[in-house]
Amino acid sequence: MLLGIIGSRAVQHLRNVFPEHSRDSWEYHQTPDGRWFVWSEAEKKRDHQIMLVTPEPGVFLWQGEWYPRPQSIKPALLELNSRLIHNPVDTLAEINGAFSLASWDEGKRTLLIARDAVGIQQMFYAELNDGMVFSSRLRPLARLLGMDSNLHYPALIQYLTFCYHVGEETILAPIRRLGPGQLLKWEKGRIRVYTYWRPRFRPVPRPLKTLAEEIREELERAVHIRALGLKKAGVFLSGGLDSSSVVSLLHREGIEDLRTFSFRCRGESFDESPFARRVAETFHTSHTEIEYRPQDILLAGKMAGFMDEPFCDVGINIATFLLARKAREEVDALFTGDGGDELFAGHPVYMADRAARFLPETLLAPFFVLGRRFPDSDMKKDWKVKIKRFSESVAYPRSLGTNRWRAYYRPAELQSLLLFDDVVDDSIMFGPLSVVHEKTRGLDGLSRSLAGDYQTVVQFYLRRMEMARVMGMIPRFPMLDIQIVDYCAGVPSSWKIRGLSDSKYIEKKAVETLLPRDIVYRKDKLGHSIPLKNWMREEPAVRQMFSDLLSSETIGRRHLFNPSKIEQMMKEHERKERNHSHRLWALVILELYLQSLQNAVFPWEEKSR
Repeated sequence: MLLGIIGSRAVQHLRNVFPEHSRDSWEYHQTPDGRWFVWSEAEKKRDHQIMLVTPEPGVFLWQGEWYPRPQSIKPALLELNSRLIHNPVDTLAEINGAFSLASWDEGKRTLLIARDAVGIQQMFYAELNDGMVFSSRLRPLARLLGMDSNLHYPALIQYLTFCYHVGEETILAPIRRLGPGQLLKWEKGRIRVYTYWRPRFRPVPRPLKTLAEEIREELERAVHIRALGLKKAGVFLSGGLDSSSVVSLLHREGIEDLRTFSFRCRGESFDESPFARRVAETFHTSHTEIEYRPQDILLAGKMAGFMDEPFCDVGINIATFLLARKAREEVDALFTGDGGDELFAGHPVYMADRAARFLPETLLAPFFVLGRRFPDSDMKKDWKVKIKRFSESVAYPRSLGTNRWRAYYRPAELQSLLLFDDVVDDSIMFGPLSVVHEKTRGLDGLSRSLAGDYQTVVQFYLRRMEMARVMGMIPRFPMLDIQIVDYCAGVPSSWKIRGLSDSKYIEKKAVETLLPRDIVYRKDKLGHSIPLKNWMREEPAVRQMFSDLLSSETIGRRHLFNPSKIEQMMKEHERKERNHSHRLWALVILELYLQSLQNAVFPWEEKSR
């Protein structure tokens, strides 16, 4: 973790809370005039993750990975810092990696901070009266500034709507975040933020065979530069096309000890474990399958303590916690297939968006009214579930892009839940997402969705892997390699989705020689799926957890939400009138997150215990 401060008062405050007896466990540096102080966790085992160098005159701090890794990292960082001072935008755009960095030029009294192009690593900051403070983690920054209870209500509203929030503002005011591919410059008390990289969605027509061959070569390169020097590696394996392709390519790299990790969730239409086992057997990995049981939901309290900000999709965050807890016992480097859906338009929301553009709403309006009246089903995906979800989502603004298929409240519904005075309208709920979508004007419909999702949904998916990073592992994302992202942004949309529903068409052609045919052309991909909605109705321990955390007494202490509205949602869910699992799970995670903030300690306090 990185943390840095400019400003004499803030530095003195840090000294007061940073006791002398714990400083041996940390690296820190102070400039001669006393106005700069920076420290980072001394991860001696992973010197490629944390590096502090002191060019004259100044300080350069790097956290993360650079692909391919330079043979001598310290001289490479010194050269990088020199180039940053003269041309930061072009210099950062050339770095293929996962990083956060800070550069202080003592002569010019200028600070630069940045995060990597696709946003794998985080960077938070806040302005102070006589300077600013930044960190790659939000929690220590919030505690340092005494802001760990300052909820920012617009961000809270967006979290409830989408189960995550986007944009520069965080859920704790007035802390802000840099977006993916962004650089901040502080000079003479003024802050300016620049965007140094975005995927270039400019389709270049190529023959299908050429595209497939070049995409396969790009995937091979992206895996190769992340696997250099590894004898042991792990992969989160779902059995889907993306993670299976990563396993195949790592196998070709000759990794001596290749380990795969997947979870199994029993229940009709929820279990994908046979596909993961099929891939593991094909490539002779050491495979670990973890049973995802109803009682594992009770781990949510521990899991919330790893989050910088609340986010929730019960399949993603609990499953990641379970897998990461097991994987950290066996591997340091952990690969995933995250990013494949955005490269090749694989998520069902892209097909839903496509259908909504082609089918006139006036023709379908009576059908949708009927669909919204269907009761909930116990199944993950049956025709009633699909029609009901489509009917509810198509009414959201088109300006949300694919996020309209991920929204869970309309303004009036959310207003009835909230007790605070802020007026809930489209501008607060949807504003940041609409701004992102507006910047994609001029692209075709699918490209607009994909370009927007790199700024929004990808950031949501990456937050789950922060838990693995906090547990001491190094996540690696070959399908978020900036070169392959740029290449696939140039692939015409017609090769990503054929017709209305043949998704990932070009990826299938690219990897069909790498994987068993039944994996490449399977039609029943479920995603990270668990039957939470059923467990909430049927499993006593899960029912009790929701009842306790969303009781009138617990909710009443926050003065944020209307207890009677939450009680109404719980009853409607139990009677199968509506599936409120996402709404109620978001409230549970928020409550656990707020509890974890109240009980938080500084990292150095933890080490000195």
